Amino acid sequence: MKGEFLDRVLIVLIVALVIANGLLIGRNWLPQKSPSSPPKWWLDMIKTAQQKPFENDPPLGIEIDALKRFPGRRLVIVLDRCTECVLGTLKIWAEITKATGLPKMVVVTEDSLEEAKRIFHQHRIDAEVVTDHQGSIAQKLNAFAPPRAYTFESGRLVWKQVSLNLGQETNLEVKRR
Repeated sequence: MKGEFLDRVLIVLIVALVIANGLLIGRNWLPQKSPSSPPKWWLDMIKTAQQKPFENDPPLGIEIDALKRFPGRRLVIVLDRCTECVLGTLKIWAEITKATGLPKMVVVTEDSLEEAKRIFHQHRIDAEVVTDHQGSIAQKLNAFAPPRAYTFESGRLVWKQVSLNLGQETNLEVKRR
């Protein structure tokens, strides 16, 4: 009698484990709810926070003396130190420059002229170099998140990057200028 009772308890426990296991596994078979998108107020707050640093940008039309020596319209990329750290981005901008028919892009960097030219030559990036050891050009242009792109015409600012991502919108904006 005692053995029969234990057998039944054991069978009930095994059946309960099988059912519980089936329910747990079955949860993955059922369609999952997708997470809801953030509320509009949150997205607006994020967008405002992302645009805040751009408020200190200089107005279009300002002139940078060091860039006056490059005739015509030029794409100018402002970096901080470590030109080599942003090679991927520089290659993208070099391709954009070539595709838009603009002359060589100009890279403003805190690196030495020799170091920057060596890196560009080694990685086949066609660009002019302006050294900005003190960071004064970067500061004047509010290049708060280098590399940041600008378009200059004979040393005068005619376009500035107003988004931190290098998406299709930015590429089209540069091509339109």
